[in-house]
Parts: sequence; C-alpha cells; structure tokens
Amino acid sequence: MLARRQQRVDELCAAAIRAISGQADLQFRGQRLHRGRSPLPLYAPHLQPQPASADFASFRGAADGLALRLLHSDEALHARLRPADALERLLFELLEQFRCEAACGAPWRGLQRNLRHCFETWSLAFQQAGLGDSARGLLLYTVAQMARSRVSGEPVVEQTEDLIEATRAALAPVIGVDLAGLRRARTDQCAYAVHALSLARCIAGMLRAAGPGEDDPGAQGESDAHAAFALLTESSSEVSSSFATAVCGRSLVLAGAPAYRVFSRAYDRETAAAGLVRKPLLQALRERLDARVATMGVNLAWLARSLRALLAAPVRDGWDGGHEEGQLDGRRLAQLVATPCERRLFLSERAQPVADCALTVLVDCSGSMKEHAEQLAALLDLWVRALEMAGVVSEVLG
Repeated sequence: MLARRQQRVDELCAAAIRAISGQADLQFRGQRLHRGRSPLPLYAPHLQPQPASADFASFRGAADGLALRLLHSDEALHARLRPADALERLLFELLEQFRCEAACGAPWRGLQRNLRHCFETWSLAFQQAGLGDSARGLLLYTVAQMARSRVSGEPVVEQTEDLIEATRAALAPVIGVDLAGLRRARTDQCAYAVHALSLARCIAGMLRAAGPGEDDPGAQGESDAHAAFALLTESSSEVSSSFATAVCGRSLVLAGAPAYRVFSRAYDRETAAAGLVRKPLLQALRERLDARVATMGVNLAWLARSLRALLAAPVRDGWDGGHEEGQLDGRRLAQLVATPCERRLFLSERAQPVADCALTVLVDCSGSMKEHAEQLAALLDLWVRALEMAGVVSEVLG
C-alpha cells in the first residue's frame, strides 16, 4: 500500500514539475527526479522528504522547489561558479536553491505555501532528530534558517527560534553583509553567486577551524557537517546510474563456434528451474524479489502501455454495429422500414492492437554477474510482467 501511494505521489509531483518548468522529459524513478534517463542532482536537504513519514504537502513543496530550480537557475553558469570544495559546494547549492524559491512571486500563493510547509517540516524533523545538538550541526542549521529568511523575506521557523537564538546573534556580525547582498541580488544569479561563495567559504572555514568537538569524539568537521545536514553533494557530472553495464567486445566463443564439436550428449538434461529449489525457499525468494520491486517505484501499467504502443500494430478484429456512419448493416434494413428516423444502421470495422512478436532476454550467469543478481532479477521481473500485460511473448534464457 505504501509503495502504491508513493507511486501515485511521484506521478502527481512529476506532472507538476513538468508543468511549472516547461520541461517535458522529467519523471521520478525510484523517488529520484530524472531528465530522460539521467538522474538530476540532489540540490538541497529539504527537497528530500521521507516517504514513510512525510505528508503529501511536503512532497508537493519539494516538487515545486525542484521545478523552480530548473526554471530559474542557469545550469551552465551554476556549474562554472560552483566551488570545488565539498562543504563549500553543499552550502552554495543550498543558497542557490533559496534564490530560486524566492523567485516565486505573489501570483504563486499556492507554491509559496507548499515551499514554506516543506521547509518547516524538514526543519522540525532536523530538530527532533537531535541533529542540531552538535556545534557544527547547529551552525549549519542556523545558517540555513537565516539565509532562507533573508532571501525570501519570510520569518524563520517559529519553533526553532529558541534553538538558534544564540548562534544567530553570534553569526549576524560575521555574515550580515553577505546575507544583505543575497537579498539585493536574488534576481541576478551571477551577482548572487559572489555573496553565496563568500558566505560558503566563511562558514566552511569556521567548521574547519573548530576541529573535532568534544561532543563528537573522533569526528571530522566536514564529515559531521555532511551527516548532520543529510545531503549528498553531487554535481551533475557525478550523478550516474547505480547499475553497472558490461562493455561489448569480440566474442572468442562465437568466433570459434563453427569449429566446435560436441564430445558427448550422454549427460545432457533439461529440468524446470522451479523444481530444483525447495518450495519454502522459493516462496522466500519470491517475497524478497517482490519487496525489491516495490522499492523501485516503477509504474508497471505505464510501462506496459508504452511497450504496447511501441510493439503492437492494429489488426482487424470484427465489426461493431449501431453506428451512424460506416457500412450499411443489412440486418437492420427492417428497422429502417419500421423506423425511418433511425440513423444507427451502420457497421464500423473494429481494430485491436496486437503485438505479433517475441522478446528473448539472454542473461550472463557467470560469476562476475553474481553481485548484480538481485537487481537484475528485479529488473527482469518488471519487464516480463510488463510484456505479459502488453500481450508480448517473452522468455528469459541464462
């Protein structure tokens, strides 16, 4: 039920992002926004609501934030200005996200409300999880609250005012000039980046100078900051698919196939694979595979429709009667005589899409593929079920 709900949420949020950003090739895959087949970076921590606890408004706020980022941020300019240091890049990405969200004007009251709710939900979750208990976590959290408040013109989250009060007062003289610059230049990405870079370097320097704190024995400043902020600092060039692919080459086996001679077929046999596994183990593996497929969040019906549209061709499948145009139905001539005003006397040809093809998947079952076995099994299970729904004959060989 949770997976089905999340799939529906992803579909609605993806539609909203496409409508706002004007980019038609955006969709969620595994709760990650993709452009075509390429995953987009994780821009900010508050744009990653947790499926198990977040409400729909949080997901919609995150979707609106992603859409505004795609709409108002020049990716090429941002990539050129982005700092190389990981911690500085984390802060720079967050500040750019705040700028894009602040570009949401008065006519977009609904988006503003969604964005505010999403950020408040993340802020409260951060505080309740105790991530602000360390000095570095509190510093980053306070900077996020101050920067968003200054750029957007909205007050900080009321429930966190007491927590950040002392840190906020200490930071104001240090970063006040850059915060004011962010507010003034929020409509100019290039000018805004100057102040964002200065602020990011300043805060990163504070974190490095602090060193490992007493409340975090053995921790390093940057790693603690990353853990506390719950954000993966990825650039667009660093994002890659998690599924490894093999590079094609020349097959020596196929090259020598004509010269191969079978020595003996005495021990050859064919056995159903399901008969080689104990039933309890087979059931446990099936449940494990279903759980893996559910976490992928793939819309099976959409995939089946896409395959049917790609592989099927219209085929004549009889006639439909009772139409007002088409070929005259001779069986209804008596009805025409009895009721001269009756017009539904015609037949139209019925065509059904039929996929007259078969798809065979050959799986490499060598030892080098063992680490990909579970992921590959889930992928094949999805494809086979989608092909079956589309009416395509399929087989998996290995």
